[in-house]
Order: sequence, then C-alpha cells, then structure tokens
Amino acid sequence: MASEEKRYILKNSQDILKSVGSFCNYYHLIKKYIDLREIKSSLDRGAFARPQFMLNREIYYFLGQKRDKLSYAYGPEIGDVTVREKICKVENLKHKTSYLPENIAIVAGAWSGVELVIEELADLRKGKTKDFTVAVIGPTHYQMFHRAINMLGVNVVGFDFVKPSMGSTPKTTDEIDDILKINPNAIFVTNPNNPNGEYFPSKLLKYLIEICQEKNIYVIIDEIQDFFISDKLGLNYSKWVQSPNVIRIDSFSKKRGIAEYRVGWVIADKKILGDRLTGVIGRLSGLMGNAPRAANTIICKLLDLEEKHIKTGIDYFKPVETSLKKRENYIIERLKSMPGVEILPRGACINLTVKIKYPKTDFELSSDLMNNGTLIMPCGGYGYAAADVIMRITFAERWKKLQHSMNALKSVLISSQK
Repeated sequence: MASEEKRYILKNSQDILKSVGSFCNYYHLIKKYIDLREIKSSLDRGAFARPQFMLNREIYYFLGQKRDKLSYAYGPEIGDVTVREKICKVENLKHKTSYLPENIAIVAGAWSGVELVIEELADLRKGKTKDFTVAVIGPTHYQMFHRAINMLGVNVVGFDFVKPSMGSTPKTTDEIDDILKINPNAIFVTNPNNPNGEYFPSKLLKYLIEICQEKNIYVIIDEIQDFFISDKLGLNYSKWVQSPNVIRIDSFSKKRGIAEYRVGWVIADKKILGDRLTGVIGRLSGLMGNAPRAANTIICKLLDLEEKHIKTGIDYFKPVETSLKKRENYIIERLKSMPGVEILPRGACINLTVKIKYPKTDFELSSDLMNNGTLIMPCGGYGYAAADVIMRITFAERWKKLQHSMNALKSVLISSQK
C-alpha cells in the first residue's frame, strides 16, 4: 500500500535560498516601477509607503513630541529597564508565566533578534560556528535565514506546509515527530505564520516544547504576526511556554505600524541572553539594544494600554480594529467577485493570503499588476511554489489605494481569460 502523502514539503538550504531569491527579484522589480513613478497603490505592507490605520492620533503625539524624561537617550545594551518591566508584566498577565526583566532583551527589530539568536546558538566565535541545524516550519519569511546559511554556514532545513488547500501548520504529533527525526539543534516556528496568519495549534506546540526540552533542542518562536486576531484562541499559551529552551521574539513594528523605530524584543532564559559581553546581549554590541527615547516612550504607552485591556476589557484600539475590519470585508467582497480566486484562512495579522488561478507564475502576476500601477506581493519568498500563484494582500491601507488595487487585480485577471 502506498504511503500517505505528507502535508509538508521538505527543503534543504539551497531550496530556501531560492525562496530568498524570489524576494530579491520582486524587490528589484518594484524599484524599477517606483523609479518610473508608475505605482499608484500598494497592498504590500512596507514595500512602498507607511501603512495606514494602525495607531490613533494620541499615539502619534508620543512619537512626535512627548519624551519620557526617565528614558535613556543611549542606555544599556539590554534595553530600558522600565520597558522590559512592562513587557514582563503584560506577558505574565497573558500567559500565567513568571518572566523577570532579566528575561527580556531589546533588539533592533524582530528580524535582527532572529539573526542574533541563531548566531548565539550556533556559537559564532572568531569567525567560526559549530555544526548547527535549524529546522524551520514554513511558510515563513525565508529571507531571515539568508545570513544564517550564507554567512554563518548554518544548515537550514524547511518543513513547508504550503500545499494548496491542506493547511499551513502541523496538525498531528506524527508531523512534529518527522521534524525531530532530523535531529535539529533548533526548531523555528512562526506563530501565527507568515503570510497566512494561521496559528500553530497550542497543544502541538506544548508537545514540541516538552520533547525539545528533554532532547536539549531550542525552540525559537517568532510572534510578530500576533495581532488583529480573528481566531478567538490566539496564541493560547500558558506557563508551559516559559521553558529554558524556548526563545520568543516579538515587536510592535507590524502590530502598531512603527517599523522605522527598529524596536523588538527577545524573551529567553538569562543564560541565552547573557550580559554586556556574552550571549545575545553581548552580540548586540553597537547594533542598538536600547531604543530611541521616543520609541521607549511609545512602547511603554502601548504596553500600558494592553495591560488595561487585559484587566478591564477596555480596548483602546477598538476603533482602529473596526476600521481594519471594514477594509478586510471590502477586500473579501471584491475578491469573491473575481474569477479563480480562493481566500485562505486568516487567524491573525493584516494580510489576506489568496490562491489565484492564473496562466503564469506568482512573480509574473505581480509584474502584470505593476504594469497596472499596483503592488501585491507574490508568496514564493515564503516557501510557496511560484506555479501555485499564492499572493499576499495587505488591507491596512487608505480606501482609494484599496479600490485602485482591487480594480487593477480584477482587470488583470479578466484579461488573462481572454
């Protein structure tokens, strides 16, 4: 009897670098069209202009004017202690954990945090690393692993849940066991994943963490997509997530649209984070640990608001989320009216991932859309097959931009059927 088909696609480091190449090709093409001033709308978050509708006016006041007099202008590498205390407080309220400020290090964005953590775990010293394998559960933003593969010599193996209509996360303990069979030193999880925004089932994540603790395998969890939640459970962690081998990475860059401030944080055991000369903190060096004063101030404000929401149910950002929901519904209705478009499930984040029946590849579709003045990201860089034509649409934008982009997409799809 034939063996049951796997829901994932196994990929080696060279396969992953092909996904990185897809990103690079896309951005080279974007530059050409932007230089020609031919782009009129962008539903590709961060590729062209600041996404809208993520913060209220009061919060922008903190960015532009207010400064906390107690915040460092240039402080310790590990980051402002008040910020780290507030991160601990919110995390402990949400997940029944018992983190301390010493379990938090501020980094220059979540992507930077991923690279520094891998560098530390692979023990980069004097230009050399130990033999180190990272198993990545995709889809994910594979460009994060370019440095690990090409500069650190890390072996990166992808387990990509990217087969159309089969779900984008593991569903069984057998699939987790398959990943463990390659004996990785670390396993990388995006929760919720990117681009889909589908959450990793919490029971399976707990199973993975417990086994990895027994086997001394690190679990790195990238949580930056965890916002604007449509899945009621969300992360659904409890105190089990606070394990010595678990490293969590997060940021307000996407959640609140402040990517230009380059602030993220790593939550981990103190032995991994280290101090001024050791661990992740030692590797920060002059790369920026402590954030700019304005960023520290706004992060404290956002964390205070999150704490208030947890304790009282009062959601300061409810008007923002209502606005986002209207935009998402508009995009969904427009997509439903187009030929050959399948909308994939979204658990969180401000993207809709869609499968489009198109006679060309995802990259060629994005090129055809640029010819019509709009940007929509192809998902080849996340591990999807170019021929499956999976696209990521960001709906946190101005109404006129949303309307123009949807009109362009519909026009291109109708033209392809002639």
